[in-house]
Amino acid sequence: MKALVRAILLVPLGIILIGFALANHDTVTVRLDPLGVIDLPLTYQIPIFLPIFIAIMIGILIGGTATWFSAGRHRRAARVYLRDLERQRRENDELKRERELPPLPPATLIG
Repeated sequence: MKALVRAILLVPLGIILIGFALANHDTVTVRLDPLGVIDLPLTYQIPIFLPIFIAIMIGILIGGTATWFSAGRHRRAARVYLRDLERQRRENDELKRERELPPLPPATLIG
C-alpha cells in the first residue's frame, strides 16, 4: 500500500521536475566568489535548473534534519514506553505461569 501511494505521488512529481528541467535548460553564470578576492576561476556556466534543484535539495535536507532533531523527545518517550510495556508483559507472563502451577500440598504432608 505504501509503495502504491509513493508511486502515485512520486511519478507526477518526477514528470513535473523533468518538464521544468527541459523548459529551463538555458545557461546562467554562477560565481562562487562574489567579491573577487580569490585568484581561482570560480565562475561556472550551468543550466539554470541546477542551482534551483540544488537549493531545493539543501532545503529538504535542512528541514528533514530539523524535524528529526525536534522529534527526538518523542522517539525517546516511545522507547521508554516500549521498555515499560515489555517489562509489564514479562510480569504478566510470569504471573500467568505462577497461576497455572499446581497447588502446594497441605502442610501436614510436608516432612
